[in-house]
Amino acid sequence: MKDVVKSYQKIFDTNHSYDGRYVKEYVEKFKELNQFLPPLESFVLITNTSKNSYEFISDNFEKTLGLDRERMMAEGLNYYLSFYHPEDLPILLKIFEELMVFTMGSLNLEERKKVMYTWRYRIKNHKGELKNMHVQQTPIFFDDNGRPIIGYSHNTIIGDGKPMPLIASCKILNENKEFVTIFQKNYTKESFQYTLTNRETDIVRLIATNNSSKQIANKLNISPQTVDVHRKNILEKLNFKTSNEIIAYCNKYHLY
Repeated sequence: MKDVVKSYQKIFDTNHSYDGRYVKEYVEKFKELNQFLPPLESFVLITNTSKNSYEFISDNFEKTLGLDRERMMAEGLNYYLSFYHPEDLPILLKIFEELMVFTMGSLNLEERKKVMYTWRYRIKNHKGELKNMHVQQTPIFFDDNGRPIIGYSHNTIIGDGKPMPLIASCKILNENKEFVTIFQKNYTKESFQYTLTNRETDIVRLIATNNSSKQIANKLNISPQTVDVHRKNILEKLNFKTSNEIIAYCNKYHLY
C-alpha cells in the first residue's frame, strides 16, 4: 500500500503550497447541503491530491459504503485505498498518470478549467462486498504550474456488483455547454468503446440519452447528415442493426 501511495504522490507531485483557504467557502456550502442529501448510493468528495487528503466528504459516504467518514478525513488516501480491489490499483495509477500527461501536454490552463474526468474502480463496502464505483471529477484549483490539485467529484455505485470495464475519459465543455470527449481509453478492453473514435463516443452517449440526429448535430456543432454518417459507421463497427440496440447496451452496462 505504501508503494501505491508513493506512486500516486509522484503522479500528482506539485511545488505549490496549498493552505486550504481557496475552497473553504466551497466546502462550507457543501456542508449546508449535506443535511438535505437523500441516502442514495452516491457521495461527494473534494480531494486534495497534493496532500493525499480530503477537504470534504459528504455524509452519504457512510450511507453508501458503510465506511468510517472520520477515519477517511483523518487518514485520507491510505484509508480509502485499503478498500480498493487490489487488481484495480495498478490500473488506476496508470489511468491517473495518463490523464495527467494528457492534461498537461494537450490542454492550456483555460481549457483545464472546463474539463471533467471520469473513471471506474471496484471497492469493498463495510460488509466486504465489491461494488463498481463510477467517478465524475472536476478540477477546481490548480498549482503554479497549472497542475490540477483540488477536485470535486461525484462518486456513484453502478451495476449489480459484477466486474465492469475500467474506462477513463476526459471531456471538455464546448461553446454550446455540451461535454465532448477529448480523451477516452478502456483499460480492460472489454467494451465496444475501445473501437470508437471520440466523436463516435459522444454520438453514442447522446443516442443513449434519447437525442435525435438534429439535437445531436446542434449540440456537437455538426450537420445532421454528418450525424447520420456517424450513426451508420457506429452500427457497422458494433455489429448492431438499430440505435435501440445501442441504447439497450448502454443501459445494461451503465455507460452513460
